Amino acid sequence: MFQKNKIKVTVDKSHLFTLGEKMYRESIEFVRELVNNAYDADATFANVSISEDKIEVLDNGSGMNARGLEQFFTIGSEEKRTHGVSPRFGRKRIGQFGIGKFSALALCDEFLVESVKGKNKYTVVFNRSSWESDENWDLPIKKEAASALDKEGTKIILNKLTKKVSLSEAEKYLKQSVPLRAKKFSVYLNNKKISAKTVPGKIIAINIKTMYGAIIGEIVIAINSRDVDEPGVECRVKQALIKRELFGLDRKYKHGINRIAGSVNADFLPLIAARSDFVTDSAEYKLFYQLMRERLDKVLKEFNKQSETKNLQKINKELQEIMKHIKEALALNPDFVPQGKAAARLKKEGRKKMAAASAAIKSGENKNQEEGGMDKEDVEDKTKKESSEKTKEPASANLEAKPLVLKRIRMKKLGISCGIVSLGEDGLEVMSQGNLIYINQDHPLYQKLYKKKDLFAIHLMRLITQEIVLMKKLRITASEAFSWQSKLLKDALCGK
Repeated sequence: MFQKNKIKVTVDKSHLFTLGEKMYRESIEFVRELVNNAYDADATFANVSISEDKIEVLDNGSGMNARGLEQFFTIGSEEKRTHGVSPRFGRKRIGQFGIGKFSALALCDEFLVESVKGKNKYTVVFNRSSWESDENWDLPIKKEAASALDKEGTKIILNKLTKKVSLSEAEKYLKQSVPLRAKKFSVYLNNKKISAKTVPGKIIAINIKTMYGAIIGEIVIAINSRDVDEPGVECRVKQALIKRELFGLDRKYKHGINRIAGSVNADFLPLIAARSDFVTDSAEYKLFYQLMRERLDKVLKEFNKQSETKNLQKINKELQEIMKHIKEALALNPDFVPQGKAAARLKKEGRKKMAAASAAIKSGENKNQEEGGMDKEDVEDKTKKESSEKTKEPASANLEAKPLVLKRIRMKKLGISCGIVSLGEDGLEVMSQGNLIYINQDHPLYQKLYKKKDLFAIHLMRLITQEIVLMKKLRITASEAFSWQSKLLKDALCGK
């Protein structure tokens, strides 16, 4: 015969403080909770005051009576879940778990809650050491009649700070984590209004309906990447920022990713207890991630396509101007231009390489049609073979790609053509084949100087004049090469 007994399940108070501290990366996150609580309470403002030894958060919301304060100090209260919409403004309430107050006591020794509701004012003092040492879990509450100076709302004071709080860091954090764009709600820091940062640029509206709810917001392609503090789309729940995401596309795109900003809100996304991340293995988040990745991918593809067009227009214009100056420099230095058999050889090699490149491009266009009659296994074997062959050659030797831009200098004895091509980051900076000069746009120096107009022009001139000098004479001393190139560069840049 078994005797049924009962055991008591308890939680050590010290563990609540440990849990509260570990749930939050920074103690300042409790201030975020207090501002969001003000929003939930239909406040039209919340003012955060930070001094050397005290933080105060004041709002003009609906205030809390004894029952409200009991809910405030209840861990995991169901109040905001069962009453998820505020009564006055119909706001979707942000607060959820209510354990942040324990993280606050890692920032200070005690905090005071003072709330006015109706004709009464209620005060609760939560002192860490006294509450932790007392076996009783209750907190004393003081109730008194509100004076004419007491306005409805709540004031929370964190006394005797144990950590220094930076004003600039607090402002930055509040800008990121509270609903600053919400209607009829303003946030102040030491009486200075905090405004959400607006990034100027192209706006792409997002309005996606899913089986779980709507994803609403916008993706912004900033005019200037310097306007974007941290690239990524702000992912929000009930207007509160949870995290920024690039949805894995930062590994796919290099160009344009640092200009991505914007914000989307999806109230259906489940959150971890600390509200610092989503439950990433949930069906809701997986669908959200997939849909946003597809949309951002489309935006970046279009951006890169437009950027490439602008890039070609810019390079076309600049290269044309540069080649004009180099032609004038060569006219002043006719001895630097290959003559006789050397010129004929260079022209022949150039025509041969150009014809080979054109044939390769035409062949590439018909590749899919040719493979249409092959078995899948044959195609895979062919692909592996081609891949193996390519790895044996340096990237700079493969010039089958059509030059993005090609400009020519027409002269009596020899025409010189210069093209911008993609040879990879590890490819040669510049190379010649006959009378054709190829400049590698993927080279780190090219990429670094591209946006610096004057330096970029000199960079291109340096590469082109270098190759022209080598065309003139295969065997040349370093001293001769530098001297000839210096003369060409001087005449190209300065004229007569």
